[in-house]
Amino acid sequence: MDTASIETLFQNLLSGLGNPRARQSLERIKEACDFLEASKATVTPTSVARYCESRWGGPKSQSIRNAADTLFAYVQARRGGQALPVADRKKDYEPPIRDEAVRAYVALVKAERDEAVRLKNRIVQGLKSIPGIPIDDLLANGFKALPVQQVAPMTVPPAAVDALRRLLNEANLLSVGLEVYKSRLRHSQTKKVLLEKGDYEAIQGLLGSSGHAESPPLLGN
Repeated sequence: MDTASIETLFQNLLSGLGNPRARQSLERIKEACDFLEASKATVTPTSVARYCESRWGGPKSQSIRNAADTLFAYVQARRGGQALPVADRKKDYEPPIRDEAVRAYVALVKAERDEAVRLKNRIVQGLKSIPGIPIDDLLANGFKALPVQQVAPMTVPPAAVDALRRLLNEANLLSVGLEVYKSRLRHSQTKKVLLEKGDYEAIQGLLGSSGHAESPPLLGN
């Protein structure tokens, strides 16, 4: 539809509206469409409503769609009269942000969004570079049990074992104000716990499996 036909449609629709509020809505929609076309943005009920809401508070997108024979018909006619490049059809109208703090926040969010998209693209490219597994190998080996790997037993140096035995020797503990109470190592006066039961038993188990049974020397005064 050419410009003259769209203008004729607008005048016909406007003259057919007896409700002043409906006439005002149509005039606002026309102004929104003019702005979007000048900005090379796609005219849609959503973009038109977004412009109208930012300037006048309405009409909203649903109100435009509900007025199928007037407001919606005019928006569709304006959209059909657009001749935008394919790249420009993806543009959408964003209302101007007057508050500087809000504008800076929106810019920050957009920058973080763009960085997240770039990171996602790098991850996708990295995953694509990983060589795939041939389906024949997957079917042949995918259901076989994996060999059990033998883990070498952990060995504790004798010096460390002797140090732990000196640490847990009751006489040594008492000499520094500590005691073992219900498998917990705590201060004999403040009762603050240094080692919980699980920690204490873990050290005891480590000493029991070390094979060093010599009595640890007492701490010097």
